[in-house]
Amino acid sequence: MMAAPTASREDVRQALRIYMSRTGWSLAEIAGRSGYAHQTLKQFASGGKFGTAAEENGLTAARLSAFMAENAAPLPELPGRLYETEATRQMDSMLDHARAGGWGTLYGPAGAQKTFLLEYRAAEAARDGEPAVCLVGAEPDLSPRGLLARIAMGLAAPYACQTDALRQAVIYTVRLRKAPVALVIDEAQLLYNRIDTLETLRRLGDALRRRLGILVAGNEQVTKLFEPRRRNYFEQWRSRIEQEKARVLGPTAAEARQMVAGEIPQANASQIEAAIEDSTVSDPLSEKKYVNARRLFNTIEAFQRGRNRKLN
Repeated sequence: MMAAPTASREDVRQALRIYMSRTGWSLAEIAGRSGYAHQTLKQFASGGKFGTAAEENGLTAARLSAFMAENAAPLPELPGRLYETEATRQMDSMLDHARAGGWGTLYGPAGAQKTFLLEYRAAEAARDGEPAVCLVGAEPDLSPRGLLARIAMGLAAPYACQTDALRQAVIYTVRLRKAPVALVIDEAQLLYNRIDTLETLRRLGDALRRRLGILVAGNEQVTKLFEPRRRNYFEQWRSRIEQEKARVLGPTAAEARQMVAGEIPQANASQIEAAIEDSTVSDPLSEKKYVNARRLFNTIEAFQRGRNRKLN
């Protein structure tokens, strides 16, 4: 008769570790929010022996389970409306490659909608039971543990304090999946000086070959990320990351017209053309002209604010 509560407690312990990873909350924060004593949660999470019959019979597990259900980790919101362009199709192709377990590089100048598309696809994927895309934003000071913690959050892997335990939790979670997952590192050029973080990422990918695809994304500087330096030659990185590569630009003028018409249908032809002209730039490498999507949407927002002021 006592076996069922024990099994229930272990299920809730595992759910608690995943919950900590997805919310980023520590045991102390969860204790404060749930009304439990921090020491009680530490005992529960570690499998320690409880001091009361009620706790031993599963009361803590039941209350924690109810708390996590009532305070579910929020899903990321879609960043806006996505308009399909030649660039978004290229980026989706690179995501498909990574979702199949491949490695690659996605880069391009500002205004190509790289971050927007990646955030959009990651937010879409988060709504599935087994997300096919895990997006991690890079920072110059991102440590190996910080990287693994963000990956664990995106994959709903169990929380762990130590770096190696966190790595094992991510590996365990990915190996349980039915399909491979695309791990996307956005703004990856910011990791240029974090050789330890880059090597942690590569070793994780090697341990999960064909199960974890890696897409390194960023601006033009991302192509220099794996150049030899400081007695580090990155041969293993280059042999993997060069499987697939795509350089994308922003929308064409024709694609931009559809965006403006979709966002501000009341705009007339001259206003649309003015918005496109103000947002058109020249690619320094190919000298090809394209519309900087960031500038375009800033122009659209300014138009909408101006119109709202007139209405008010």
